Amino acid sequence: MSFGTFIQPDDSLMDVEDPAKALNIPILSGYRGMDHAHHLRGQSAVFDAILAKSASLKLNYEDQCSSQYYFDVVRTLEELCGEYRRVVEVGVFMGGSSHILAGCMSPLGFDLDMVDHSPDYLRFAYERVRRSYPEEAKRIRLFYGDLPSYVRTVTGEVNRSSFIVHHDGSHRFDQVVRDMAALSFVKERLCAIIAQDTHLRGKPEFMNFVDMALHAVFGLDLKHVPIGARYAATDSLTLPNPFQGNYFMADAPEGFVIPMDLKSFRYPHPALNIDDFVPPLPATMELRSARG
Repeated sequence: MSFGTFIQPDDSLMDVEDPAKALNIPILSGYRGMDHAHHLRGQSAVFDAILAKSASLKLNYEDQCSSQYYFDVVRTLEELCGEYRRVVEVGVFMGGSSHILAGCMSPLGFDLDMVDHSPDYLRFAYERVRRSYPEEAKRIRLFYGDLPSYVRTVTGEVNRSSFIVHHDGSHRFDQVVRDMAALSFVKERLCAIIAQDTHLRGKPEFMNFVDMALHAVFGLDLKHVPIGARYAATDSLTLPNPFQGNYFMADAPEGFVIPMDLKSFRYPHPALNIDDFVPPLPATMELRSARG
């Protein structure tokens, strides 16, 4: 198994009661975003169906996005329906967003590529999705690598369909810049970017500046739609958590939706090429911290 390649799911997980334990994936907080989504019921038939699937799934996992964020992702995909044929999910963790995206595949008519630097998290997220949406499994691909290596791989594909990128991978400023800049090499196929954790900060060694990295690539006048939750300064989530010291900025949006056009990129220079953005070895990416 080589970094920067598509890999197969682990079929041995199909009958395992606790795939997280089998893969040695720790569950720190046990937070589940869709457990807090019932107030959003009745506004989207697609979201309601996903909510029902989430409630019936018997599996140990945790999520790191709010219910409002998941709802806004569904509404974004609904609003852009017909403009894209694939969603590329970068950073799967334990499949929170994967489960949401998979629930949209059939009603909205797109395929899904899941990208992560960890084969174990990829295979757990896939198994979570497979248990709820077995009929969609054959339309999901798993890519072991980062976004630049994915871009380099798919540039040679015959099927050059348009796509949306859902980015919730590394939150380091330099890696997010690398990821976003790599998309310039497939910009003619890029419909939109959905970026998560634009409100995240933490200790300096983690360099959690997703929003600043987006501005670095797309400009200070970045056109975007804010999505997800916003937290008041009195909310405990605006304080450093006990795991890695991460916290959310008060009154800042959880995510951005960035519509794309060919003139969106302010970086990189046209003289650079995709190989400049693919590191020779897998980038060191810290696991995302769980909610406190």
